[in-house]
Amino acid sequence: MPQNKLIEYYNNQLATFRIHFTNTVNRQGVEDIHQLRVFTKRIRTILAIMEISSQGEFRKKEHFHLFLEPFRLAGELREIQLHLHLISAYESEYLAPYKEYLIESQEQANENLLEGLARFDFENLEELNKVLLKKIENVTNEIASKESRTYLLSKLKRVEELKDNINDDQKLHKIRIHLRAVMETLRLMNALEPSNEMREVKFQPRSLNDIIGKCHDQTVLIVSLERFVQQSANERIIQHLSTLINDLVNENSVARKNINTLLVSYLSQTV
Repeated sequence: MPQNKLIEYYNNQLATFRIHFTNTVNRQGVEDIHQLRVFTKRIRTILAIMEISSQGEFRKKEHFHLFLEPFRLAGELREIQLHLHLISAYESEYLAPYKEYLIESQEQANENLLEGLARFDFENLEELNKVLLKKIENVTNEIASKESRTYLLSKLKRVEELKDNINDDQKLHKIRIHLRAVMETLRLMNALEPSNEMREVKFQPRSLNDIIGKCHDQTVLIVSLERFVQQSANERIIQHLSTLINDLVNENSVARKNINTLLVSYLSQTV
């Protein structure tokens, strides 16, 4: 029987996930946490395609549940790290209390993440993988490639359906999630069939996804700043941060118009 490239790809991504998992436990670096989340997303995309390719023999639910807590906790810490990075571009004494608030929040989020990672059950993952690999061992590379293409097109269709809602924060975030799934599916398709025509650059949404990501990060920062202002009793801090928030909102509005233009252009080439 030909080599099962779907299983091989899954095992390779899982091995890299373990490396980033260990690095995150050891040092909790910004890039470590980012890569932990990137590979979790990648693995979830593979699991979704495995479920489809197995015609329902394999169910991804238990795997998804296992990865949920570390992904969520890493996301909470990364969000704070991004806030600290974004406000570093502004030199103002009035941001000092907010920065102190973020640093305190970061310490708690860091502790929560380490506790969550300590609870991650690798033994359970090994058992789940034994069942998984048994249920997809007969999925051919051709079937996996075909179902990957179907999955990719379904994600592009969802982006098309959501494209007129970019001013809705949740809908824009969903667009980003679907585009990330497109990127990860293309990676898998390249591993399954390197000559596949859907590897063409026109299908790669990386730059668009990065722009949406920056817009989303700014949106979340605005919400965080607004929450901090509501809790502040210092009028000068409130006034200064309110001005900053208004500036960020205006920047965000311009970014969304740019995203709309890029999204329409991208979809015109792919859908």
